[in-house]
Amino acid sequence: MRVLLVDDEEAFVNLLAERLETRGITVLVAHDVASALDLLAAHPVDVAVLDVCMPGRDGLDLLRVMRERHPLVEALMLTGSSDVRNAVEGMRLGACNYLLKPVDIEELLRELRLAHERKIRREESARMIEAGKLASMGRMAEGVAHEINNPVNIIANAAGWIEDLLEEPDIASGPHVAEMRRTLAKIKQQGVRVREITRKLLCFGRGLDPRPQPVACATLLRETLQLVASRCEALAVDVVVDLPEGLPEIMAPPVELRQVFLHVIENALDAMEENGGTLTVRLRLMHGQDEEHDALHVAITDTGHGIAPALLPRVFDPFFSTRSVGRGMGLGLSVSYGVVRALGGDINLTSDPGRTVCSIRLPLTAKPPCAREA
Repeated sequence: MRVLLVDDEEAFVNLLAERLETRGITVLVAHDVASALDLLAAHPVDVAVLDVCMPGRDGLDLLRVMRERHPLVEALMLTGSSDVRNAVEGMRLGACNYLLKPVDIEELLRELRLAHERKIRREESARMIEAGKLASMGRMAEGVAHEINNPVNIIANAAGWIEDLLEEPDIASGPHVAEMRRTLAKIKQQGVRVREITRKLLCFGRGLDPRPQPVACATLLRETLQLVASRCEALAVDVVVDLPEGLPEIMAPPVELRQVFLHVIENALDAMEENGGTLTVRLRLMHGQDEEHDALHVAITDTGHGIAPALLPRVFDPFFSTRSVGRGMGLGLSVSYGVVRALGGDINLTSDPGRTVCSIRLPLTAKPPCAREA
């Protein structure tokens, strides 16, 4: 949990920050409204604890701006006994609660946890709304793709028919045949381009191709790393690759499996956005009791900020994310979990501060298609 403390009494707020940090909470401190807004713009914050009375712009002014610019950040008001009316006004503006100074640390911790839980619920609700919009867009995209495909197919067939006519002896000797052939080539080229666009629209509307094929995981992992190479460079993330060649192939839908690797790697990079770090991708063959139980093991490790123990049990839940709304719907790891489990494999996360490992086990003998539907 990230907490922003805003209070003009430096000694009080700095001591409060130390007490919260000893309890495992990440704390940012501001002594006025301007610096608080700068911190909110630069860092993700879960809960802001605002002093009602400050010189110049006060906590209520800050809360009004927060509701406009950072609507998902929860707020708690701190006030002296004579400022209760202002604190209640803060609750009307959307603050969770108010606490009286001098604040009891256990009471503050309890209110912070409640505010954090409220923030998580609101974010999940917002992601569900986004997912609904995305599903509607998918259905619309599929309909558009079908409508476009019909006339494009007619145009392509007509172009092929004209091309055949140009081979007729009485037409082939005409003065404008070369120009007509060049024009037909352009028509066919653009027809292929439109078909590719509609194919992507159909993929967006229907989802990923579920057909299993022989897949070389080392190759697929290298291709996935190429997709994020520019982002790794921008974040100053070093990439360590340990992908032996010659390992057995597995039967899996390659597009779906690539999405699994991409989701996990993107999450690892998200964890290293602030300070860079090292991304390590390893692939191993694990032998079971017999050949039927052999599996490939993929380990993707990052040196980011880690995941709080309280959040680890929820990382594969749909719509759960530690990122702000608009930067993902919290479906990536959930979808990855579903794909890996459908293949008869396992996926899990372990995390400590400075090190998170996503382990993926993929059996060499995948479930048949009927089992995948179960």
